[in-house]
Amino acid sequence: MASRILGLFRDILMFAALGTGPLNSAFILAFTLPNLFRRLLGEGALTSSSIPILTETLERRGKEETFALFNAILTRLGTGLLLLTLLAIPVFQWLGKMEGLPGRWYLGADLSRILFPYVMFVCAGALVCGLLNVFGRFGLAAFNQVWLNVAMIASLLGGLWYLPFDSTQRVYLLSFGVLLGGILQLLVPGYGLRRQGWQVRLNFRKHPDLNKVLKLFLPGLLGAAIFQINILVSRMLAFSLDDTATGLLYLSSRMVELPLGVFAIAVTTVIFPELARMNTLGDNDGFTTTLSRGLGMIFTITLPAAVGLAILSMPILGFLFQWGLFDNYDVLAAGPVLVAAAMGLPFFAWSTLLTRAWYSRQSMAVPVRLAMVNLVLNLILGLVFMRMWGATGLAVANTVSGAVHSLALHVLLMRRSDWIPNMKEVAKLLLALLLLSASAYACARGVETFSLPEKVTQLAILVTGIPVATSLYFASLWMMNFRPVREFSGN
Repeated sequence: MASRILGLFRDILMFAALGTGPLNSAFILAFTLPNLFRRLLGEGALTSSSIPILTETLERRGKEETFALFNAILTRLGTGLLLLTLLAIPVFQWLGKMEGLPGRWYLGADLSRILFPYVMFVCAGALVCGLLNVFGRFGLAAFNQVWLNVAMIASLLGGLWYLPFDSTQRVYLLSFGVLLGGILQLLVPGYGLRRQGWQVRLNFRKHPDLNKVLKLFLPGLLGAAIFQINILVSRMLAFSLDDTATGLLYLSSRMVELPLGVFAIAVTTVIFPELARMNTLGDNDGFTTTLSRGLGMIFTITLPAAVGLAILSMPILGFLFQWGLFDNYDVLAAGPVLVAAAMGLPFFAWSTLLTRAWYSRQSMAVPVRLAMVNLVLNLILGLVFMRMWGATGLAVANTVSGAVHSLALHVLLMRRSDWIPNMKEVAKLLLALLLLSASAYACARGVETFSLPEKVTQLAILVTGIPVATSLYFASLWMMNFRPVREFSGN
């Protein structure tokens, strides 16, 4: 929660300092590249494949052997990322010298030279955090993303204070803030791990457990790579479109990620071990029931969040982001993009749970293949829709491809069972959503009749519309004895 809140504040400052124009678009694209490798190698496949083996080594052979294996993994990771960085920087220099490109491409190449080394710090830091978790030390690892947000916020505030009339210098200051955040993301957990007895040592010797890590790493890397490439493709298409599309698409995705990251991922994390247990026991009925409960909880949260974001998109964007260089014109441009992205929220949450369900059955092939189909479909739809609706078309493409992806995952997973949705429960949910939509819209229109100042109007809509609509939604579901709401309350 601390990371999400600080991340929201960081984004507000970033759009206030840079607007939605070429400076912001160039920074977002340049920052996407090291983030892609962070999610692949740092917080993604490598960490996921290393933690089980490090845990096994700790239990069977103790700390000293665990640190030896960890240093072997970290040495290879660091060497690979250093070589990757040394290769990438000349490529960015070459791109910056190409002729005939829009100005944002040259700025993006220049910022990429600064930002790409961030990948070395953040990936190593994520691996350190993984070993801290193995030792049962969760605090420093949980707060690791906070340090990046703090460093970026400090650089943005410094830029707004000391460079009030120079947005170009602000974006460079922000880029160096990212590097500082990456260093903190390595040093802070590294200090915590040293207190557990770890010593930094290069270890190029072959370790007997490295092959175990590699066997888990490669399949996970393929699936994660497809997902991250999908994000990169969407942002590249937006970057090629115009000066503002990348910023608008990024902003909409960040707003959607807030309920997705806080609620949907939490439900998935809880349900996943139970699905794995049911699969181990061979209890197909229990597996289906558990999955249905998880889906019910996810849809109960994400559907109203999606509808609320869509109906109140303008006051949400206006109140949170209409500061500095992000003006009313940008709010009007971002509104349709957020509406299109919000409609994809339930599908993104749905596919997240279903992917874990496939993993619980120890099946990696189907999710990877469907992820590849999703990548191609998103690319084709993006190319078509962006010509029709600009940045909104790219958000529509993400939503449509996400819907197809989640439906395919579900149909293929449940084809061997007799599971069918409970239409009575679906009808209850749709009725509550209709009530939520009507109440949120009525509150917004009612507040607007008072002709208050713009910021006051936006705030009044949010502080009345959100609580009233949410309360009526859950109250109606409670009175209709909607099962997931009863489970949330423990009754």
